[in-house]
Amino acid sequence: MKKIAAFLFCLTLLAGGRAQDYVVTTTADGGAGSLRYALQMCMTAAGPHTIRFNLPTTDAGYDATTGTWVIRPASVLPMVMQSGVTLDGTSQTAFGGDTNPLGPEVAIDGGGTLDYGLRILNAGDAVLRGLNIRNCTKGVQVYNSPNCRVAGCYIGVDATATSAAANDIGLEFIAGSDNAVIGGSTPADRNIISGNEHIGIRLLDVTGCTVSGCYIGLDRTGTAAIPNYDGMSMEGAVTNCTIGGTTEGERNLISGNTDYGLPLFGVGATNNVIIGNYIGTDVTGTVAIGNTYGVLFDDGSFGNRVGGDTEAERNVISGNVGYGVFFYNNGTNSNILKNNYIGTDHTGMTAVPNTAGIIIDGISYQNTMDGNLISGNLQVGIGINITGSDGNVVVRNRIGVNAVGAPLPNGMDGIRISQGPENTLIGGLPEEANIIAHNGGCGVYITNDNCRRHRISCNSFYENGGLAIDLFEPGVNANDAGDGDDGANGKLNYPVLTSVMWTGGRLHVVGTLDTENPAACEVQLYRAAVDPWGHGEGRDYLATVTPSADGTFSAELNAAENDYITALTIDGQGNTSEFSNARSTGGPAAVSEIAEVWVELRPNPARETVQIITTVPYTEVRLCDVTGRLVSTQTVGTGAADISALAPGIYLLQLWDHGTMVGSAKVVTE
Repeated sequence: MKKIAAFLFCLTLLAGGRAQDYVVTTTADGGAGSLRYALQMCMTAAGPHTIRFNLPTTDAGYDATTGTWVIRPASVLPMVMQSGVTLDGTSQTAFGGDTNPLGPEVAIDGGGTLDYGLRILNAGDAVLRGLNIRNCTKGVQVYNSPNCRVAGCYIGVDATATSAAANDIGLEFIAGSDNAVIGGSTPADRNIISGNEHIGIRLLDVTGCTVSGCYIGLDRTGTAAIPNYDGMSMEGAVTNCTIGGTTEGERNLISGNTDYGLPLFGVGATNNVIIGNYIGTDVTGTVAIGNTYGVLFDDGSFGNRVGGDTEAERNVISGNVGYGVFFYNNGTNSNILKNNYIGTDHTGMTAVPNTAGIIIDGISYQNTMDGNLISGNLQVGIGINITGSDGNVVVRNRIGVNAVGAPLPNGMDGIRISQGPENTLIGGLPEEANIIAHNGGCGVYITNDNCRRHRISCNSFYENGGLAIDLFEPGVNANDAGDGDDGANGKLNYPVLTSVMWTGGRLHVVGTLDTENPAACEVQLYRAAVDPWGHGEGRDYLATVTPSADGTFSAELNAAENDYITALTIDGQGNTSEFSNARSTGGPAAVSEIAEVWVELRPNPARETVQIITTVPYTEVRLCDVTGRLVSTQTVGTGAADISALAPGIYLLQLWDHGTMVGSAKVVTE
């Protein structure tokens, strides 16, 4: 009786047009004490208003199994249309105790037929807290209502967030619902937005929103998937939003979703910041619970940042079934991916692989990948594809190593450029160098003749399975007189190191460059990690020199005995060659240097045997596939190699003389 009297007293005050609190005392769909009635009352006078819950266990909507009260509206509930309305589901806990320790006590269940669980229209400063909203077309829609907050809610899941109770879209902020706060930094603020058939959270044409501390696509423990189709979608003119934060409590888990974890769509999607999240892993950051794609930039989104300058801003984007990060479609540009872990656990020490780390495709241009750890992925670390995907920048990344520099290879190439992109910058100044090491394929592989002007400068390459830099066709491309051929990076000739000698305690290197305008090129010299091809991977950048007009060049280097030296060419357009022959600096323990030799194979392509024509003596022939894997060793005394057991493809035939490689050439088997 006291509760009824208090409720009637509230209604009496309402008649005077004053802000009120309303108490929901029944799960019935209408009449005094119902949620429907409280929402109707909130529409009749300016707020702020608060709707609290004081439901008894004797109510017909009480579910003793879960300790929850379920409101099942027969039709859409009244909209919130006054500013400052709070729906506080946690008030039920304060009234009746924590009857559902695994989630909210109050649920709004649309039964699969209700269009909306709750709607907020033209009414700012609304707060939804501690509610379970499920089985609607749209769980919550907020339209043109700034400064709203949603915290401590379960949206799209059951009362314990262990299984889906799907809305189509879980939570939608659209058209001017700016400066929303979704979640927060404490467990009590955490929303679990999972199980929705289309999108968990949708931000459309809004600015200044914050999403933090939420589980999106996971159960309440953060250890099992309850997939949304897309986890969180940022669309249209969505600007200046922050997803995540710099503390553990602000970290979102965006994992287990069927398609995209976090897509950004459209030319208006700009100046958003995504920091401190786990995207594709469980709550520990060590176990994969993959989305298909982790982060997607699409349809012209530009100027967004994923990660940042500090460790606290780092995202872990790992465990995704497709790509960790995907830049896609015409006009997607100028996004920054900085200091993230992509393909590893949160320590950077162990692989939690994406299929591919980063893919840039579909005319996506001038995006920057800076300072990321891109390792442990099943295929490429970075792939850049399609004509028009131009001007992308790859600097200061570690590709194929773990956080302390030990091997953590990507399964294929560190970086692969395919099907026509131009003007990629890989490295640059010495302080912008990438480490590209231990990958299963090449360090950088440029796979098509129409891929040009890719500048590969000052990077550190070592112990990759293929060449450090490989310009199509696979394997070392022989220099041609005058450099008149064309192809990937113009098939720019590499330098030839003709002399390496010690003078006055310094290493004096002499070489030649045979190209159309040598004086317009630069030759970069490196300390080499010698590879099976003898065109050593440039491990440590040493110096840059400019050849004279006749192509000759020389340099004095700081080096050590038993080092090897290699070089590459960069022309005035940025085309970069493969690495040159590796030359030993000499010393007591030095092995014979690997010099340029003439090797011709006839016929080539061949099917059964191939004749070897060369001027260099050799005692053994080794055949390697394009990844550098040894597939055949033969002692040859007749000048022919047996290739009959090899599958059709491209192989590297190496000539060895008593344990030292003395020459090589490509052979194509049919």
